Amino acid sequence: MDARAIMTMEMDKGSSSQLRVSRKARILIYFTMILAAVIVLLPLIWLLFSSLKTQEELTRNVWSFPRKLYIQNYINAWTRGRMGTYMLNSLISTIVTIIGTIVTSVTLSFILARFNFKLNRLIFYIVIAGMMIPIHSAVIPLYIMHKDLNLQNNLIALGITYAAFRISPSVFILESFMRSIPKELEESAILDGCGIWRLFTTIIVPLSKDAIISIVILAVLACWNELLVSMLLISEPFIKTLPIGLMGFITEYNAEYTQLCAGLVVACLPSLLFYAILQEKIIKGMTVGALKG
Repeated sequence: MDARAIMTMEMDKGSSSQLRVSRKARILIYFTMILAAVIVLLPLIWLLFSSLKTQEELTRNVWSFPRKLYIQNYINAWTRGRMGTYMLNSLISTIVTIIGTIVTSVTLSFILARFNFKLNRLIFYIVIAGMMIPIHSAVIPLYIMHKDLNLQNNLIALGITYAAFRISPSVFILESFMRSIPKELEESAILDGCGIWRLFTTIIVPLSKDAIISIVILAVLACWNELLVSMLLISEPFIKTLPIGLMGFITEYNAEYTQLCAGLVVACLPSLLFYAILQEKIIKGMTVGALKG
C-alpha cells in the first residue's frame, strides 16, 4: 500500500470521527433545547388547562386535563373582572412609556454616537450607570415624589416613570448600533447640504430601525407586567393596570383561581404575540451593533 492510500485512509478516519462528534454534539443540543422548551411551556400549558376547568374540578385535581372546556371563566374574567378596562389602562401607560423611551433614548444616543466632545464618554458612562439601579429599588422615593407632585393615580405619570428607567438600557443598545453606521453616509449627506435634524430623521433613524424596535419590545415587556410600582402609584379602581386588576380575583373572602388563570392567559397573550412577531428584530438590533462596533 502506497503512502497516498495511507493518507487517504487517515483522512477518512479523521472525517468520520469528526462526523461522529458532530452528531453527538447535535443530539446534545437538540436534547437541551427540547428540555428547555418543556420547562418553559409546561407552566403555560398548565395555566391554559386550569383556565378551562371549573372551580370544583381544579380543586379536586390540579394536574388533570379538563373534562369539558369551560369557556365561562374567560367571559367572567372579562366582564366581572373588568379586564377590558385594565388592559386599556395598561395600554395607555405602555404607549406613554414607548414614546418617552424613543424620544429621549434615540436623541441622546445620536448625540453620544455621532458627535465628539469633551464630556462625551463621561455622560455615556453616567447614563449607563443607571442600569445598576432597578426600578423596584427606588419605590419609596418614587412614591414620595409622586405624592408631593400630586401625580398619584395618573397613567401618564406612571408611563413617564417607566420610561425614565428604560433610558439607560436603551442608550446602551442604540449608541453602539448608531456608532456602527458608516460615517461616509453622514459626510455625503452633509456635503449635499443636509442639516443635523434632516441627517437625524432621514438617515440615522431609518438605519437604526432594528435597534429602535428592540428597545420598544424591551420597554413593552418591562412595563406591561410590572406590578409593584403601579400598585404603589395607582389606587383608584378604574385606573388600575392589568397586573393590579388580576389581584382582584383573590380576596380574603373569596378566591376565583380559574378566573384568575383565564385572566392571566388573556394578559400574557399580547406580550407573547408581540415578542413572537418581532423576535428577529430584537435579536438583530441587539447583535448588529455589537458585531460591527
